[in-house]
Amino acid sequence: MATAKLWTKDFTLGTIVNFLLMVNYYGLMVVVADYSMKTYDAPAAAAGLAASIFIIGALTARLISGRVMDKIGRKRLLVIGAVGEVAFSALYLLGPAFGPLFAIRLLHGFAYGMCSTTIGTIVTSLVPDSRKGEGVGYYMLSVTLGAAIGPFLGMFLTQNAGFKLLFIVAAAVAALSLGAAALLKAPESSRSSIETKARDIAREERDEEASAFRVPRPNVRNYLEPSVLSISAVCALLFFCYSSLLAFLTPFAAENGLEGPASYFFIVYALATFITRPFTGKLFDRRGDRVVMIPAFIAFIIGMGLLSGVHQPLAMLIAAALLGFGVGTVQASGLALAVRIAPDDRLSLANSTFYIMLDIGVGIGPLLLGIVQPFWGYRGLFQAMSTVALIAMAAYLLVSRRRGKMRRTLEDQRLH
Repeated sequence: MATAKLWTKDFTLGTIVNFLLMVNYYGLMVVVADYSMKTYDAPAAAAGLAASIFIIGALTARLISGRVMDKIGRKRLLVIGAVGEVAFSALYLLGPAFGPLFAIRLLHGFAYGMCSTTIGTIVTSLVPDSRKGEGVGYYMLSVTLGAAIGPFLGMFLTQNAGFKLLFIVAAAVAALSLGAAALLKAPESSRSSIETKARDIAREERDEEASAFRVPRPNVRNYLEPSVLSISAVCALLFFCYSSLLAFLTPFAAENGLEGPASYFFIVYALATFITRPFTGKLFDRRGDRVVMIPAFIAFIIGMGLLSGVHQPLAMLIAAALLGFGVGTVQASGLALAVRIAPDDRLSLANSTFYIMLDIGVGIGPLLLGIVQPFWGYRGLFQAMSTVALIAMAAYLLVSRRRGKMRRTLEDQRLH
């Protein structure tokens, strides 16, 4: 039996689009707080909000993109979002006042959330079912590479050439992503247009009749896919732990004289993910999710525990490798599970639901952890995150149990 083709032109273009989005996102994210403090003399709290408000925009976009892309088309929504990416990236060059900077960051985040949700839906729909774990794993390498190259560009350019050149490069990267998106041929929802229109008309008629007798209530199924909420919540809990690295690794390193190895931390983190992702994707397809997910959770737990007690550069980089393998594998395998579990006609909502949950985990993490950090210290904080990751693994074991709903759904899809 011939192996289904994975590396098609459109799969490759979609992966490139996502990589460029990640470079733009991470390249700006790592410097916005510093830019705010140096340019506007903003306090640290306000500078941090200027960086994190981006996530609010992204989360808002993810909540509506799943529905919108099925109405106007995936390709159209992707191009609209990519145009926004270019426009808002270019607006940084105007040197706006601090208030308008918040608006730009919010809208930029909205465009990013629209693009990343849509391209994720397009690419996962292009991957053959028999190679879902492998295909999603390769696709997620674009996130890994973007998370390594973006911060490097952001820090290198601002330290050696200033913020203006970084903003130019960010706008150019966004323009390249728009060009790649325009060349992409995107498969649309599997439902036929006639069937879709008939259902929409019938639903509208029912809604009109019902509205005469009761006040309409919002339906969560219009914005989230319930079947993937459990696995998405498990991954979000691990990303809550991961957010402690994004927010506090730099001050932790400065406090302990580890600035040198800290500058290479995310490079080693990305390399570990890059090297292991192809193998874990194939194992996922051949042996199932537990074979890769359980070792990944264990690696993260050990890595966070090691980081909490690190005093030597080598130990810090070993922790980075363990954490990179853990986070990268859980993210890719969790997404592969989500798109397998969800009905074909709700693939868009499944993707947006998964990333909404991750955004929530990463978004609330720095806020909550920032409150407790003065009491626990950085080492105590990282140790606590190792314990929370252990809870996340226990939750995964519960969600993926043999007679659980998720396992039954996967088995039914395999038989059909």
